[in-house]
Amino acid sequence: MRVSVVIPVHGKADLTAHCLRTLHDELGERPDVEVIVVDDASPDGTREAVEAAQWVRLVAHDRPAGFAASCNEGASLAQGEYLVLLNNDTIGQGGWLDRLVEYADEHPEAGVVGAKLLYPNDTIQHAGIVVSSDLLPRHVYRGFPVDHPAVSGSRPFQAVTGACMLVRRHIFQEFRGLDETFANGFEDVDFCLRQRSSGHDVHYCAESVLTHLEAVTRGEDAEAFSRNADLFLERWGESIRSDELATYAEDGLIRIEPGDVYPLRVTVSPELGVIETDQLDAFKLLGLRSRQVFDLLKENTALRFPDGAPSSTGRTVT
Repeated sequence: MRVSVVIPVHGKADLTAHCLRTLHDELGERPDVEVIVVDDASPDGTREAVEAAQWVRLVAHDRPAGFAASCNEGASLAQGEYLVLLNNDTIGQGGWLDRLVEYADEHPEAGVVGAKLLYPNDTIQHAGIVVSSDLLPRHVYRGFPVDHPAVSGSRPFQAVTGACMLVRRHIFQEFRGLDETFANGFEDVDFCLRQRSSGHDVHYCAESVLTHLEAVTRGEDAEAFSRNADLFLERWGESIRSDELATYAEDGLIRIEPGDVYPLRVTVSPELGVIETDQLDAFKLLGLRSRQVFDLLKENTALRFPDGAPSSTGRTVT
């Protein structure tokens, strides 16, 4: 068995059914790929929807255990050389799984490989994770065009998202999977950092592309985010490094002209950011507008798919 795809789910039965249909359309019932769905005590018809896909292995919880525990249980039953943790709100573009596996085969130094994830309007949702100056992880280039040069090349990062993440199974077992202390947040980044601390790399594979309906299944829970962030900083605050500015510089979006005296001349691409001033000038208005467009995109996605996933005609599957 080459690949075990583990899909943790809680509710949104139609979304899970659509995810499984797209997987079957692309993969069929390949003998080198198995699919394991862990139903984390869904309150709807998720269990029945998964049972209808007889080629899928179902694990059902009687009570919710959380994202990390669901991934870990699915992984414990897996037989594949590679594990692929996959959210049920993703829709793979043709060849996404093979591209991910091929990349891992070509880069044995990478213990974890993440994919390129897009919003439904073909802008970037995930193209690698950077650590900001506050030492918290964030998706780099979120909202950038799908074909922007900064997101079009595969390369190492400190972390990638668990929404679609390939892990070598022996490494997942070695590090005892995702840390269940985290409550539906930061588990994926923590795992990437733990395995990196032992010499394994984390890579982003730009050739593996999926659409991620993030706003459909993900709510904003400020209290949970704060708890997870505090735990993350307690564990990694002394050892993690901020690499956000270095990434922008590497991609040519920030340039510093060398000189013998200060201040140096700093050039920032308008694609990346604006200069803060005391006045509400055109650049600040542009920044506010960008924020508004991003918020509207997430709201539009949630409104388009309130109970399920898109059909081939663009209508919601119910």
